[in-house]
Amino acid sequence: MEPSAIVVSVVACFGVAVALIVVAAVVAARRERQRREALRLWAKRHGWQVVDRPQVEWGRRMPGRNRRGVSLALFGTLGGRPVGIGDYSHTTTSTSTDANGASQTTSTTHHHVAVVVRLRMPRPTVAVHRRGGGSKLWRTLFGDKATAVGYEAFDRAYRVNAPDPRLVRTVLGGPLVAEHVAGRLPDWSVEGDELMTFVPGRIGAPDGIPAQFGPCCGSQS
Repeated sequence: MEPSAIVVSVVACFGVAVALIVVAAVVAARRERQRREALRLWAKRHGWQVVDRPQVEWGRRMPGRNRRGVSLALFGTLGGRPVGIGDYSHTTTSTSTDANGASQTTSTTHHHVAVVVRLRMPRPTVAVHRRGGGSKLWRTLFGDKATAVGYEAFDRAYRVNAPDPRLVRTVLGGPLVAEHVAGRLPDWSVEGDELMTFVPGRIGAPDGIPAQFGPCCGSQS
């Protein structure tokens, strides 16, 4: 094949790739508009409020701690309690090196749905998270922190953060510990009268909101 033909082929392939990327972006944007419109219609029918870029502090308690990571939130009532449900995202980067020593950086955006329930009264600040590999290794090497509850099955699987370890058991009682050990509860944190948990993904079909997030509103008083 002549050089000119090779150039033409490369340019043509590049043009096709660009066109496909543009089409994918347009389709994704259309779907996002449709999703948001469906959420607004559902919120209007059920007396909820939809807020773009809400001024909330949820991000600092979420994975990645992206303070501006909440792009959209719904505010209403579930199980008789005020609740906020928000789309949250944060981006991580990783660098890899190939056999020739060339480095390549890849960015990945992670999406979560934050669920914040307003409690009837303030509680001490406590956060419960499932341990990752690093946390398990740390515990093996250095033992439990003062925030451990003293139940091996729980302390082995979960780490508890609290500014005052003495108040952990006033929030994290026996029934709650048992639910965690059974694997029936997600990670959560409480600050003042706000209980927060989160799940991977984005806010989906609005009609499924009560069934999906309603149980989160009954785990704490």
